Amino acid sequence: MNRDSIFLLLLIISLLGVTSCSQKTSTSAATSTYEAIDPGATEASYCAASTTYSSPVTITGTATYQAREVYGSPGSGGLGNAGTAKPIRYAEVTVKNSSGSIVQCTETSVTGGFSFALPSDGGTYSVYVNSRSSNSKLIASVLDRPALKNFYSISKSFVADSSKDIGTLNASVTGNVVGGAFNILDQLLATNEYLRAQVSNCSGTYTGCKNFSVAPKVEAYWMKGVNPATYLGSSSVLSFYLPGYSRLFILGGLNGDTDTSDTDHFDNSVIIHEYGHFLEDTVLGGSHSPGGSHNGNKVIDPRLAWSEGWGNFIQAAVLNSPLYIDTTGNIDGSTNYIFKLNLETAQTGNDIPTVSGQGNFREFSITRFLWDMIDTNADSLNGGTDNVSAAFPDIWASLTKTTQGFLNTNLAFKNIGDFHVFQTWLQTNNSGKDLSELIKIERHVANTTEYAQYVTTTGSCNYSLTPQTVTGDSGSFSTSDLHLNNNFYHLKATSSGSFTVTLEYSDADGSGTEADVDLYVYNKSARFGTTADMLAKSTNEPDKNASTSEIESATLTLTSGTDYLINVFVYTGAGIGGSFNYKLKLNGSELCPSSLP
Repeated sequence: MNRDSIFLLLLIISLLGVTSCSQKTSTSAATSTYEAIDPGATEASYCAASTTYSSPVTITGTATYQAREVYGSPGSGGLGNAGTAKPIRYAEVTVKNSSGSIVQCTETSVTGGFSFALPSDGGTYSVYVNSRSSNSKLIASVLDRPALKNFYSISKSFVADSSKDIGTLNASVTGNVVGGAFNILDQLLATNEYLRAQVSNCSGTYTGCKNFSVAPKVEAYWMKGVNPATYLGSSSVLSFYLPGYSRLFILGGLNGDTDTSDTDHFDNSVIIHEYGHFLEDTVLGGSHSPGGSHNGNKVIDPRLAWSEGWGNFIQAAVLNSPLYIDTTGNIDGSTNYIFKLNLETAQTGNDIPTVSGQGNFREFSITRFLWDMIDTNADSLNGGTDNVSAAFPDIWASLTKTTQGFLNTNLAFKNIGDFHVFQTWLQTNNSGKDLSELIKIERHVANTTEYAQYVTTTGSCNYSLTPQTVTGDSGSFSTSDLHLNNNFYHLKATSSGSFTVTLEYSDADGSGTEADVDLYVYNKSARFGTTADMLAKSTNEPDKNASTSEIESATLTLTSGTDYLINVFVYTGAGIGGSFNYKLKLNGSELCPSSLP
């Protein structure tokens, strides 16, 4: 049949699998090179080893930063006001002599204090507190850009003629806005601190749960007034994480402007959301999200919904607030909210599932579900009551277990359905929480029948699907409702060679109008409707005889151990027909639901 459109991800950021919070149009000129993925310069070595001096003087001081407030109304003591100074915690400190040579190294404490020894020679020295940490608390660098890899510093000069306190060094919220760099660093630290507090001994509660100590090294790139999307040759305005590179990119403004444009260096929700993608990539076994656009009003690919839902949730958990906030501007200009979303409250237009199973396809429904697992509010909706709290260890167990968890190497196409399967296992076998009430609230289906159900050539089974008329669905990939008019199955090839996947279907209700059903087989990247990811397809027209069966058949080469996504797609462009039953077969053997190995 003719398809009036094929869904293509045109932006290079989507092709790279970039995960981001929002995208807007930028007036910044796009660069001609993809700096974000280039190795760039070598970052300067971390200043770790201290030096011992005989008869030294001891120099002490304190390092702080200021961050623009994001709570409250503009101009009323909240948004747009400089926050109180906060300590720069566990950050690198270097001391240089008058010739510029490093003569001492240390780190700030939890209170921002630092102390180091120098020779009592009356010389002039400078102390630098840098936007880097490499210790048991945090391993991260906030840098200017990939091509340069310069970190940020605040500094002060003094004379080493006696032991003394040189006072406070403060990273400013205005001017060079270097407070933004240190705020980014502190949010990464706050996330590590939260995880240590929650799951440093997760294995003591759940067998196989991965204890958390400190996350791997991350590079966070930020520059005042710079939109980092230009490093990918894009004109979109966004903060993002680049999977596989351990690089965060935080929006610093547009065309040098931080006072009135969109900025994220003080938007802790956005910073931690993107760091959540880094954790997903490096600690939680990698993201299976295909990337692409997303918002709170759409049914989207469940892998994308899971990844973004996790990012939304982890920022709320770390900040201990259901608010998700994105703002513009700074104190010297004007400030406002881009959005200020309360994740606790189901709001119209904010991913509200209307039928059972739709919550598996909605980003903020997943966010609310995870939030309800840890919060203390007993809200009720859709016949369910939030009766669960303090369950972050349950969440972490399902994300980090190698069996019955997201680190299972046989798992592909990760989505909230997999999470529910693992949570059910925890409840049954390891004293996990009962989440049945939360499942009612968000209208989830607590297994993978909604998306990427694992199938093998064992047994005999029938599937069914009842197509639905959906507003705006023209039958194209770009408008098709992934929940109502598609089914998806996960096939892992057990041998290599040529195979034929067959879909046999018949009208189930004898209505006389047959559904027009097509068959697609995708590779593991599986961007819905994207030709490059389709390995095979069959799009025969039905014979318009409801009493006979229809067959779609596609032959392709499979590789042993490789994961594939089978899509049963209902074309709705010319009438959708009634309910239908179908079978899936691989080389004549039926494909039936099975537990993940």
